[in-house]
Amino acid sequence: TASSTSGEQRNITMKMVNDEEWLPEKNRDMEAEDDGDTDSQDAESEDDEGQDAEEGQHDQGAVEDGHMAPDHTQARKNIWKVQDNDFDGDLPPFLGEWKLNVEGKDPIDFFRHLFPADLIDDIAYNTNLYALQKGKENLAVTGEEMQIFLGINLIMGYIRYPRARMYWSSEDGLRLGIIANALSVNRYEQILRYLHFVDNLTYQQANMDRLFKIRQFLSALQETFKAAADPEEFQSVDEQIIPFKVKVWVRAGTSGYTNRFEVYQGSASSGCISGLGMAGDVVMRLCDDIKHKNHKVFFDNFFCSIPLIEALKDQGIYGTGTCRVNRLKGANQKRKSQKQLKEMGRGACSVVSNNANITVTRWLDSSVVHMVSSCAGQSPEDVANRWVKKDKTMMMVQKPFSVALYNQHMGGVDLVDQCLGMYPHRRRNKRWYIRVFFHFLDVTIVNAWRLYLMSGLEKMRLLLFKASVARALINSGTLQQNRRGRPIETPQPERFGAGYHWPQLTKVKNANRCHDAACTRKTKYICMHCCVPLCPGCFANFHTA
Repeated sequence: TASSTSGEQRNITMKMVNDEEWLPEKNRDMEAEDDGDTDSQDAESEDDEGQDAEEGQHDQGAVEDGHMAPDHTQARKNIWKVQDNDFDGDLPPFLGEWKLNVEGKDPIDFFRHLFPADLIDDIAYNTNLYALQKGKENLAVTGEEMQIFLGINLIMGYIRYPRARMYWSSEDGLRLGIIANALSVNRYEQILRYLHFVDNLTYQQANMDRLFKIRQFLSALQETFKAAADPEEFQSVDEQIIPFKVKVWVRAGTSGYTNRFEVYQGSASSGCISGLGMAGDVVMRLCDDIKHKNHKVFFDNFFCSIPLIEALKDQGIYGTGTCRVNRLKGANQKRKSQKQLKEMGRGACSVVSNNANITVTRWLDSSVVHMVSSCAGQSPEDVANRWVKKDKTMMMVQKPFSVALYNQHMGGVDLVDQCLGMYPHRRRNKRWYIRVFFHFLDVTIVNAWRLYLMSGLEKMRLLLFKASVARALINSGTLQQNRRGRPIETPQPERFGAGYHWPQLTKVKNANRCHDAACTRKTKYICMHCCVPLCPGCFANFHTA
């Protein structure tokens, strides 16, 4: 790590910058005495074209004016000092212990650990409740039936038809037996129509949570993701998009396991706004469970700022990221200019640090890159191969340790996106929260696959893993299929147990098929205890083992 002590030991002749010069603009205005110093972006106007290529991707990451920073994130009065080539780049030791908390050998075991049966039963309950509120009194979805529904949607992710009804087509070249034999098309569409995750009657007009309809489901996944495995030492924070408008902030390990996520609801709904800005607050919230274990977190220039790196370091978290020029402030005084780096040639770099052990590395590659880190600087340097178009040859370029470390561990979220993009569930639905649900169902599959690979079991491709989970979910349901494609329930303990098994006439507009296997008629009667359609004359046969 950068050390101000080691910097002081070096005999470096330099002009000490004023304590006020590195402060952010909004904090400088709040000082009682203003010496009129004009440390602004004008001094760095020559470097605008040399910013990291990623800087054009985001525009709203800068710290917003008008918000007071809390004590733990207030800018510190640092004096930036030049570091020579002997800069120490050793990483702080990892104090945590990585371990897997899942027991099982089959893919379905890892999926059920992240997506437990209690969560499936809760979805089935809220689906039935929503159907009742909408006038559908006899939907009666069971947990086993919901498992089949989930398995069918997983299959639809890697076997794609233009229209959903084609899976049940009478044409042999289209009909997919594993789906058509598990659930009828009408039953599938009924469940999809009434799929719900919360009781709407509990909604309060004063509730500002825009994710109210799916909050319980997301919170349950947060807990299972966290409990399944301890966080890896190297983590990355980046954004993820649910097609086509929903943005998700994600923290993932280098392996591609999603540890934390937060669905973006707008800057006004993010809670307390500190001096770190909206993007900085996102990083702090996503990292609140890995404090004081020397985890290393990486993020791009949308999130990165010197106050954020310092705030993370106060909590025992080491941050590294690309940074925009207008967020470097006082560090610009001691760094070599872009013109000087170009005179030195491609691969040249300039490193400065402050008394908080934060280092800023300016490196010349095809353009100028700025890296800010609390755990890495220039040494030990690495090399990179670059193609020289003018000479049509390859050249070796020196690469600082902070850049090499960033490139090695920043791709965790991108790896998750790559896996999700292979076999996504992209069925259209007018209800936005249904798209969010299926997205996180795919995230659960990817996380379960990552746990399976990390457990040391036999290697398996993601496609085979997803197919195995889908087949297990369908087979675990207690539904069978008669020749007409109608679902028939197999005997259940409550079906033959004591209870008020009496016929009740419903006020539904259309009659439903009787659930007795020996009956082919339709009825408006249901069993008061089992809540399934039954003809009055079929009660004895249906409730007899």
